[in-house]
Amino acid sequence: MEEEANIATETLAELYLKGENIEKAYKIYQQLLRQNPTSIRYKEKVRELELHLRESGGASASIKPKEGIERAIGELKTWLDRIQHTKKKST
Repeated sequence: MEEEANIATETLAELYLKGENIEKAYKIYQQLLRQNPTSIRYKEKVRELELHLRESGGASASIKPKEGIERAIGELKTWLDRIQHTKKKST
């Protein structure tokens, strides 16, 4: 897995998806999102794959609702910081 961590790219994740290895693709998209927390594309892909894995019963134990909540809270805090920063610039 450490080797995959070094080459985690969206292309690799998409190759896993084409090969129907949803769990590996999901893990790569999670890593990409951690590296680029403001990426809307990665956020959407992680959510999409989480839903798919939950519905299919795969990796459901590894996807905890609490993680999604914490991620959403972090995202909202980031937005709030940006809004406050923009507001300070304009005054």
